[in-house]
Amino acid sequence: MTAYLLDTSALLTLRDDEPGAARVAELLEQAQAGTVRCFGSFISLMEGLYRVWRDEGEAAGRLAHEQCLAVPGAWVDETPALLEEM
Repeated sequence: MTAYLLDTSALLTLRDDEPGAARVAELLEQAQAGTVRCFGSFISLMEGLYRVWRDEGEAAGRLAHEQCLAVPGAWVDETPALLEEM
């Protein structure tokens, strides 16, 4: 099965309905249907929260974080093994 890693720019593109948002939405719809797999990194969650909070305030940052957690797919958290893979 094809897999995609959604980085911070993809998530913010979708949130802000920027060019490319339709493609990100399409991938998430496919993930919901089970035809592709989508992943996001804990770093993208942190960066998205920070960037929106910085630009739009705490409430908007927290909402953006919750919206990211709700997208279909899996979030990859840090582990000692992952952090040592360099």
